[in-house]
Amino acid sequence: MDRGDVLSGAAFTAVLRSAMAFVVVLVLVGWAALAYVERSLTAELSDDVQQRWNIIATDHENEGSDHVVETISKVARLSSNGHHVAALFAPSGALVAGNLKTRPVGSGLQVGPMDHATPSLDGMAADYVYYAGPLGGNVLVVGQRLDLLYQTKILIFRSLTLSGFFIVLTMLSVGYYLSNQSLRRLRDIESALSRTSDGDMAVRIPYHGGTTQIDRIALQLNHHLDRLSRMVATTRNTAAAAAHDLKSPLGRAYLSLGKAMEKVEAGEDPGLELADTQDELEAMRVIFDSYLQLSRIEAGGDGLLTADVDLAALAGDLAETFALIAEDAGQSLTFTVEAGQDYGIRGDAQMLQQMVVNLLQNAVTHGPEGNRITAGLGRSDGRVLFTVADCGPGIPQASMQRVFEPFHRLDPSRSKPGSGLGLALVRAIAERHNGAVTLQNAKPGLIVEVSLPALAP
Repeated sequence: MDRGDVLSGAAFTAVLRSAMAFVVVLVLVGWAALAYVERSLTAELSDDVQQRWNIIATDHENEGSDHVVETISKVARLSSNGHHVAALFAPSGALVAGNLKTRPVGSGLQVGPMDHATPSLDGMAADYVYYAGPLGGNVLVVGQRLDLLYQTKILIFRSLTLSGFFIVLTMLSVGYYLSNQSLRRLRDIESALSRTSDGDMAVRIPYHGGTTQIDRIALQLNHHLDRLSRMVATTRNTAAAAAHDLKSPLGRAYLSLGKAMEKVEAGEDPGLELADTQDELEAMRVIFDSYLQLSRIEAGGDGLLTADVDLAALAGDLAETFALIAEDAGQSLTFTVEAGQDYGIRGDAQMLQQMVVNLLQNAVTHGPEGNRITAGLGRSDGRVLFTVADCGPGIPQASMQRVFEPFHRLDPSRSKPGSGLGLALVRAIAERHNGAVTLQNAKPGLIVEVSLPALAP
């Protein structure tokens, strides 16, 4: 796998930016920590130097100058490493006792270099914190070199540097690993989409149950690929079924025109043959119109759903009309409405009318003589339920979903009237109105239920 692709991956880039931000924060925190440590240790050492100066001043008050000179001399001999300062200078600046060569400039509490008799051998700077003040006509200087401060600062600096280095290295390693894993998943997606574009509709992106963004995208893409596969299969089946359905009326229209031409040549009236041709062409026009309407509805371009439609009134009027049609076919149709409910729907009245007509027409067309059809309206959980039940042959369980495919018909011979678009239009219209259609065998018969969102009160 190309390392450049891994390093340019989103995961590694994000970790790299985080590492850079961490380094900036670490530098700021380190600077603040060093400044705080320097102030704290300097203040602590200043207090210690001040206390030692006060002790010597107390000895001078109690024991006299000679005792102080002796004490300073002892301290100077013990501090041969140059860490501590104790010196007494005459007013002229001459050294009376102690381990300093020259009197420091200034008085009071000071921080700065001093001319110690023993130079620093460990590479430390010659900075001291010291206190200089008058004592019995002389000047007493007490101080301590800032070794502890410098050592502490170096220790903090090294600790922050090493810890920062290892943390950044760990972050970049983890980022490289995550970017590599992400790139593998993206390559899987790229491969699956490439194979799909080449016509392999069965390929799917491997999914291992993860919860990362790429996993969620892979799962969503698999859903889209499932839908695309169904659409391609439906399109192929639709094309084959449409060709089969159009072949017969087109052939009959061709034969009728041939007979009409023969009658014209024989000087006879071709009106009957022309009428047959017109009927066949009308049947094909109806099929084309229905399919175009289905395509527009599925594409969401068949009107805006802005009207308030009373489904009870609309279905009631259509039920009265189909009751007469059912009676002519030796069947019966009854329509019931659950009282005390509002059946308002936000949508398109023409599409909803088409939906009800298709359901009632299917019940009459596919029902045997003596078929009892019951249609009804009810409410449940803020939704309007329109139900049509019949006592016909029903639908085999294996074909429950296929009947919604355009041009799919249960009759393989396609001898019964119809185009196979009725239930496809019903589902398209229901889904266009944010609804759903369910089928259930009543044994005997079929129950079709359309669930639509009701208008808010």
